[in-house]
Amino acid sequence: MIEIDIVIPIYNSSAFCEKLVFTIENWKNESHFNPHVIFVNDGSIDDVERVLIQVLKQVTYSWQLVRLSKNYGQHTATAIGFHLSTHEIVATIDDDLQHDLSSINKMYDCLIAEDADLVYGNYFIKKHHFFRNLGTSILKKILNAENKNYAIVTSCRLMKKNVLQMFKGNQRQIHFVDDYLLLSSSKKATCIVNHNKRESGESGYSIFRLIKMAFSILLLHSSLPLKIITRMGLVISLFCFFLGTYYIYQKLFFSVAIGFTSIIVAIFFSTGIILFSLGIIGEYIRRIWITKQKLDQVLISKIY
Repeated sequence: MIEIDIVIPIYNSSAFCEKLVFTIENWKNESHFNPHVIFVNDGSIDDVERVLIQVLKQVTYSWQLVRLSKNYGQHTATAIGFHLSTHEIVATIDDDLQHDLSSINKMYDCLIAEDADLVYGNYFIKKHHFFRNLGTSILKKILNAENKNYAIVTSCRLMKKNVLQMFKGNQRQIHFVDDYLLLSSSKKATCIVNHNKRESGESGYSIFRLIKMAFSILLLHSSLPLKIITRMGLVISLFCFFLGTYYIYQKLFFSVAIGFTSIIVAIFFSTGIILFSLGIIGEYIRRIWITKQKLDQVLISKIY
């Protein structure tokens, strides 16, 4: 039997958590895995915790149920699950039964075949609503500017224990766990898994929450805004320099209004210097941000 931790963030899922619990039980009996399931209650306002405690008494697999003091978001709840994991193999699935448990079998086979550290289950057809799929696609394309392959990222994951070093002893709020997972894994792989239609109810991700999450990821887990400011400052400063030079040329060889050239040149050169300086400061801030987020750490993935 293969020992595995399964991390499942839970949020307002009392309507289908009983089916989730017994689906895991049936999968355990049919597979060669011995799961330890870590349920992380992310500040639910329904009675999902009470229902879970009742039905979990009837299962044969080991489990933990963690309650967070408030709703921190799926990624923070997942990170807390990583912090509590102990087995060599760790998987994550959603609580809404959109992930087949058979996906873990496929991802594990892929992990072994590819000798990978991290495997994402990619969907042939995503059963999320149109706006969520569109927003996710746009966000991934923007984040690809960070030279990381965010196109493979989903919430259906399987990884080796060494990938989770950054989450051990760390219980702070995290808006995008995959940034750390991609950084910590030396080899990544993907496999196609099923994505089912949501069992019941509405997704906890409204359009407003999706937009808020996207901005949080861009501002807190991406240096892209700082990169844009840095490059914009440098480009505009060069433009102001050449434009100022042009007006000096106009003054020397053509008749222009008295005082016009000096004012224009002073404005453009001073603006150029200011923007150039802001660009340099932006680059330093970006490097400080990378260090603060611990995205520049050298991690040892394996020792022979």
